[in-house]
Amino acid sequence: MTPRRRVVITGMGVVSPLGCDLGMFWHLLSAGESGITPITHFDTSPFQSSLAGEVNDFDPTDFIHPKKARRMGRVSQFAVASALMAGRDARLDMDQEDRDRVAVCFGTSVGGLKEAFEAHDSMLAKRYKHTNPFTMTTTFPNAVSAEVSIALGSHGECETYSIGCSSTANAIGRAYDLIRAHDVDIVVAGGAEAPLHPTIFSAMDAGRTLAPDQGGTIRNLPRPFDQTRCGIVLGEGAGCLILEEQGHAERRGASIYAELEGWGFTTDAFSMARPDDTGKEHRRAIDRALASAHWFPEEVDYINACGLGTVELDLIETMAIKGALGSHAYRIPISSFKSALGHAFAASGAFQLIGTVLALQHQFIPPTLHLTHPDPQCDLDYVPCVGQARTLQRALVNSFGFGGKNIIIPVSRVDSPVLLGQLIHERAGADHHRSMVTSAFSRAYSSGLAQGSSK
Repeated sequence: MTPRRRVVITGMGVVSPLGCDLGMFWHLLSAGESGITPITHFDTSPFQSSLAGEVNDFDPTDFIHPKKARRMGRVSQFAVASALMAGRDARLDMDQEDRDRVAVCFGTSVGGLKEAFEAHDSMLAKRYKHTNPFTMTTTFPNAVSAEVSIALGSHGECETYSIGCSSTANAIGRAYDLIRAHDVDIVVAGGAEAPLHPTIFSAMDAGRTLAPDQGGTIRNLPRPFDQTRCGIVLGEGAGCLILEEQGHAERRGASIYAELEGWGFTTDAFSMARPDDTGKEHRRAIDRALASAHWFPEEVDYINACGLGTVELDLIETMAIKGALGSHAYRIPISSFKSALGHAFAASGAFQLIGTVLALQHQFIPPTLHLTHPDPQCDLDYVPCVGQARTLQRALVNSFGFGGKNIIIPVSRVDSPVLLGQLIHERAGADHHRSMVTSAFSRAYSSGLAQGSSK
């Protein structure tokens, strides 16, 4: 009988409104700091909303050659930077790896739509003369995963997933499947998003999904699970995780953050803009994730909520958690990172999983900010305003996207620096479960630059 291939996390990288460094990200997130500020990228005076989770301390040339960076969209810059940081964190030397067995799975909801709108405006102004020849390669969603693969020099599967806000969770789940199916040993998986453009903002504002903030005078937004919640605040950024087959990680002496234990995916088939208010498919996604991980509901120690901050979805998420976990739902701490980072579409899924893995490592739950008037119908433990030290072994990460895409990722803590395969669940019969940039990354990327320069 072929032994089960376990999937572990050995490296992480992040570009976020709370910093472009893993340590800073965790420090600010766990301390209850907010990355939500008035938008500086464009004039927000025509809109009812003016706040966002902007990435303000990011210089792409810290990671990418200036010539190459100019030919990339912001979303791809975010993706490459987070992937390089994750590879460094994992001490991954691509010269020592079989590049055919290294894959890239990235999620993005709108990809280079920002650059597409900018290119359209420029073409109209110039009457379609002097069009940027790199327009297509900066706007394709495909560029997100392709640029990561070029930067790393990987030759395995390279895919971009775009299913709305759940795109990164989808990428993580597919990466898990690739490793379990013996197709690859390593997957560079994550999500990136750069939606802060006035046209995108205007469309979201017209759809009445953004929280009105009276010109930025109201700052305690968004407010997931609060009785006064009134909509989302946009964000941007990227996050990347190095996923590896357990045995491969052991053989190269990798430090291990956590183990992925499966995933659950369902679809509402109800509406592009609204979730099914019965929450039955959200609940079924939780059920499927628990079954995939072989967990009892009572084994869940923490839930990282989608926690969008909208009236409908927060209530539906609460109902789904109760339906799937029964009375144990009232004993599980739950928190939403969107209260601190905003809703960065696909990148939110990366922020969620990275933050949850760090919560398991530090045994500490970052809080749900601005939750000062709890909704009586959202009556679970949402860890309001101040983080909590808790004993954590197993967690669920909820990701619900426009169009009714519901994905749950179960992740568990690994106590040993190298997973020995000896951890066992309390339930009988169920298996439980950073330093300088390597020269390999530099050589691989320099080689790509040289090839591009020679054309």
